[in-house]
Amino acid sequence: MIYKGSKGNISLFYNGKLISNYPLTKKKKVKDYLYQGDYVIKNSKGIPILVQIDAYKKFCDLMYYRKNNNLPIYRSDHKLFLGSLMALLRLKIIDNDDNNGYFIMTI
Repeated sequence: MIYKGSKGNISLFYNGKLISNYPLTKKKKVKDYLYQGDYVIKNSKGIPILVQIDAYKKFCDLMYYRKNNNLPIYRSDHKLFLGSLMALLRLKIIDNDDNNGYFIMTI
């Protein structure tokens, strides 16, 4: 389902598949969603960066698997996917391109 806010939406893709979508409003701007990657990384102090990267990748792969097999994806999982994907983008493990990343549609 595509959620559209008063200012548009942001769609999150992984391996060429739309996984999550969030509305953009006056209160929730693009920068708020992009910041989630920084937030996850900052709050993972003490965990080696390679372990973090592996965990982010595995979670994104799991979400991709669930989406491909029409398995339920809970709201909390969508929030974790947002943080994981943005952290991978922030760490430059994946690029914001045609297959991975986000797409912003404004009104």
